[in-house]
Amino acid sequence: MVKIHILDCGTTIVDEALPLADRSVNPFAFTGIGRGKKHKVTVPVTAYLIECPQALILVDTGWDTAIWTDPLKYEGIVNYFASPGQLPDGKAVNEHLDRLGYCPEDVDYCILTHLDIDHAGGLQLVKGAKHIMASNAEWSASQRPNPRYRKKLWDGINIETFPDKPYDLLGNGIVTLLPLHGHSAGMTGVKVKNNGKFVIITGDSAYCRESWEDLKPPGIVWNKDKTLRSLQKVQRFARNPNCVEILATHDSQVKPHTIIL
Repeated sequence: MVKIHILDCGTTIVDEALPLADRSVNPFAFTGIGRGKKHKVTVPVTAYLIECPQALILVDTGWDTAIWTDPLKYEGIVNYFASPGQLPDGKAVNEHLDRLGYCPEDVDYCILTHLDIDHAGGLQLVKGAKHIMASNAEWSASQRPNPRYRKKLWDGINIETFPDKPYDLLGNGIVTLLPLHGHSAGMTGVKVKNNGKFVIITGDSAYCRESWEDLKPPGIVWNKDKTLRSLQKVQRFARNPNCVEILATHDSQVKPHTIIL
């Protein structure tokens, strides 16, 4: 049996053109510059805990509790302006682990779909995990100057990398890391499969059902062609009769629950 826990790790406030670029003809609308409150939407920030007999796997980390005391310092001016985070008490990733009977040291793998702050922002809360991993392409991109990456988030943490191709994490086909590049250089999805059924975690390759059903890219893209190809992959997965659920990190239609495969 495999369990996938969908963890509510707070929210972020963004321009409506960030989840779906077609909400504005302005290519920079996702930044929110000059757009006003009427274009703002609040979307969830989600992490996932996969329990399987071979390993305990955390996918993404949400926000750090540092956001409670000095959000501007924690996020940096670019992230704070474009997507300020909100983390209610009890929603931090380590608090979720505790409620489920675990501590960070119990986590065998912490997989980062990519290194944006709303996905890697809670790394310091789970730095005791045995392996913390991102794709080769994402890690390489994060080493170059780019305001979207807050390098202090992984200070003192050993980030291991995996290849930029489908990667069988446990060697048994249960958890496969999938290149869904485009939103970021090394955007990674996760396929969890058991008993012939599977679930796809999209990260930010898709923000909501409309993204993959109508092939609508997000406002922030690193490569437009790769973004479209990744959405097409997600669409094919969604149309497979063995697909139980597609989980997008910022999909307001997905509520916290547990999937059993």
